[in-house]
Amino acid sequence: MVPTPYLATGLLQTIYATMRVRLHDSTSDISYERCCLLMQDGATVSVDWYPRIPASGKDCTIALLLSGVGGSSQEYHIRATAKSLVTSFGSQFYVAVVNHRGTARTPITSARPYDSGFTSDLRTVVRHVTDTHATAKLVAVGFSMGANILTKYIGEEGSACALACAVAVCCPFDIKVSSDAMNQSNMLNNFVFQPAVMRTLMRAIKRAEHLATDPAWALDMDRIRNAKRLCELEEELMVKISGYKDLAEYYERSGCVAFVDSIAIPFLAINSLDDRITPASGIPVQKFTQNPCIALALVPHGGHLGFLTGFPPRIWYNKPIEEFIAAIIR
Repeated sequence: MVPTPYLATGLLQTIYATMRVRLHDSTSDISYERCCLLMQDGATVSVDWYPRIPASGKDCTIALLLSGVGGSSQEYHIRATAKSLVTSFGSQFYVAVVNHRGTARTPITSARPYDSGFTSDLRTVVRHVTDTHATAKLVAVGFSMGANILTKYIGEEGSACALACAVAVCCPFDIKVSSDAMNQSNMLNNFVFQPAVMRTLMRAIKRAEHLATDPAWALDMDRIRNAKRLCELEEELMVKISGYKDLAEYYERSGCVAFVDSIAIPFLAINSLDDRITPASGIPVQKFTQNPCIALALVPHGGHLGFLTGFPPRIWYNKPIEEFIAAIIR
């Protein structure tokens, strides 16, 4: 990948991708059809379909997309990938964006939030899609934290996985490495990434305050309101409510790195060497040499969810995603 000349560094790629998250242009201007699913614990997860929900039993291919922390179907790269996939594969291809709990204006009906290693909702969505579209081929693409959830899920499922293949873009693999990178004091974290993620999480918390009487709602609201770093919110949301002993246990149990060996379907990971959010040091490169089902595309430039090339800047990774999926389903 040759980066756009004025976006030649990972920092610039990441900032540009973050700043245009709500942009609508000819490559991303789409609308969805939504369905909502009830999880076992009473939580609501919305699934946004493009171009529409396919008829039950239709012979087609369905791609599940999962966004990063605080993200949803409304992010630029999600919309652009959805449109690119459908344009590339044609009328028998559908995209279903799995929105994390509390995102994309989904009703919050449970005190339990999502976290980096929470695969239960994805498992329920996959089961629903396979039940309602039994003849469809099912593939998935995850981005950032969504890539970690997806990778952990397919590792947990092993040879029983219902997906034909999966792609992970900017997967952190080791959550501790990624969290340490995100909580460093630098321009990207202090002024771009952390404020954006924390604003999204704070909006979700505010929308969930009607659940404050729920016994599972064990949050220190004063600490949340005064939080200056993402790790402070992680400790309240991911540790207290999700039942981890501390942040160390959360990092250890939520990362997908321990599940890479168990992946038994075709799997492609796309990462960049200049990603400051999910550093290459967290990638288990050796594991990719030991499992014949998995492949790693590690490129020099791209930043975090950038991978912007040409002028005007366009997303590069959609091409290898489409080529990989085509090689499996055709």
